[in-house]
Amino acid sequence: MNNLLFLALLTLLRGSRVNAAISLSLQAYEKIGGRECFRSLNGMMQSMKDLAAKYPHLMTINTIGESYIKKYGTSGINITKYDVTYELPPGGYDILAFNITASNSTRQSPDKGKMLIASRVHAREWATAELNARFIEALVEGYESDADITSILERNEIHAILYVNPDGTYIAEKYPRSMWRKNLNPVGCDGGSGGGVDINRNFDFMWGDTRGSNADPCKLTYHGPSANSEPETQALVDYAMKLFPEGQRKKKPEKQKDEAFGEEISGFYADIHAFGRELYYPWGFDDIKSPDDEAFQAMGRKLHSFNSYRLWSGAQPHYRYPVTGVASDYMYANMGVASMLYEIGSRFHQPCAEFEDEVVPKNLPSLIYAAKIAHKPFSLIKGPDVFELDARHDNGELRVSATASDGKMVNAIQISSEEFKNSSDYPTGSQVIKAVYVYLDQHPDDWQEGDIRWDMDAIDGNWDTNEESVRLTVSTKDFPSGKHIVHLQAIDSLGYAGPVSSVFVNFVQESAPGTTSPSFHQAAKGCLKRLNNEQVDLCLANEHTSIIAINCCSGSQQNGDLTCSRTGCKQTMSYDEAKAHCESMSMRLCTTAELEARVCCGKGCYFNKLPTWTSDMCEEI
Repeated sequence: MNNLLFLALLTLLRGSRVNAAISLSLQAYEKIGGRECFRSLNGMMQSMKDLAAKYPHLMTINTIGESYIKKYGTSGINITKYDVTYELPPGGYDILAFNITASNSTRQSPDKGKMLIASRVHAREWATAELNARFIEALVEGYESDADITSILERNEIHAILYVNPDGTYIAEKYPRSMWRKNLNPVGCDGGSGGGVDINRNFDFMWGDTRGSNADPCKLTYHGPSANSEPETQALVDYAMKLFPEGQRKKKPEKQKDEAFGEEISGFYADIHAFGRELYYPWGFDDIKSPDDEAFQAMGRKLHSFNSYRLWSGAQPHYRYPVTGVASDYMYANMGVASMLYEIGSRFHQPCAEFEDEVVPKNLPSLIYAAKIAHKPFSLIKGPDVFELDARHDNGELRVSATASDGKMVNAIQISSEEFKNSSDYPTGSQVIKAVYVYLDQHPDDWQEGDIRWDMDAIDGNWDTNEESVRLTVSTKDFPSGKHIVHLQAIDSLGYAGPVSSVFVNFVQESAPGTTSPSFHQAAKGCLKRLNNEQVDLCLANEHTSIIAINCCSGSQQNGDLTCSRTGCKQTMSYDEAKAHCESMSMRLCTTAELEARVCCGKGCYFNKLPTWTSDMCEEI
């Protein structure tokens, strides 16, 4: 299967699963006038609060700052355009950040990778907050059904700020003709028709350089009275400082801008804008490469393989013009993280057909890919990727096949972009594949010498090209029945490990001759665990087999208020039906860590994720 076809299928599979659920959620919330695909500022905030209430173990809300009007009031603000005096947002807004992560995972916050994704920095760019929200929804809806997403959330935190500029958003949505871009700071522009500061020219890196910003308060790219002067800018900066490692920052970013950060940095910043169908990465202040350009260009090229966007960066054919004081350059130069700006779609107010058929399916998978590399972006991006991963359990064996490629994604631009058609393979994509490893129920980052890891075999018998088809067959007799997660990671000849790809597999073990294995129903009845001094039936639920018994949960083990209740047994109930059954009672289907980690065997219970729970908490069957 060629690369473009594979990516199209990946987009279709993920997009169809997520959008089916999202299309229903959109119906319940206020929209921006004339655009049924875009939730309004108020509708979006309510939908996100409802989502957080539905998935408290995956999503939390933090107030990180205040809008200009919330902090300073409306004094001096009088906006009149086209003979209309604009109504101002009453009281302004809190600026909110949403943290998406599996709170019950064994890896806790200090050890998790961090991705920060921001939108509606420019108020008139309607689609940006909606794409950001679709990303959030894809993550929470995909947890425990999509292995890649499950792995991402158990090892990373995805922090999303949907509205960096909520005051400006209020004006842009209430008065669409205004095409309002900036915040509502009235500083210096007579008449009130063009006031405000361009937040994306206000950051403290190359601030005030008028090659890429403007000193005139009435201009769209007015950089503000001083660096980080705006409360919206400061909220984003302060939050980034809390998220990203202090130890990787430079003391004097502008003076040290020619010094590379190297491959050990951690953290990813994504800035969603509209429009242009472009990917922007540092540098933007001048038409020159950054000192980490090899990693950045590999990143831009690989993300391009999802959306075919042009690369707007220094020393690239599509570098358009200088931009100074922008968030993307700031996050790289000052925070030391990988940074990428998306210019989505073809206009500020995109038609719904374009948004749903092009913007969402082309960009959601790219954001998921970015989240996979967030904890070590400049290293993982140089490693090989895994494609066409297939894993299944059959006759007591795990059978895995895949393709590993160092160049498929990074060189896809040679096919899709006229400017790159005659270029040679990119340096990070020309290495030979040297190994592909399979890990069962253990992420490669947690592997230590002595742990289980299997080497896949090259189907042609030789590890001698930058793309290899690989396979593995291994006995599973020593592993319990039930749902397992399989991780794959490929290594190239320079030692670079690529992004991890994951898939769920259901093991169904056969009984040994002369013995009788308990039925799933018997196991569910006989296997008990003690929780909060109560005996609770253990029931397993997964999307691969029919449900024998259902446990619904509320609260969390981490907070000490986890409550599980057996609600019935149905041999034909699907995973989605069981999930809906729990949700109808304002509960949730028990998570992997809460229930599926304990698989019933003929002599009691097998524990593979929560070692503090021992077999004496189970009754023998």
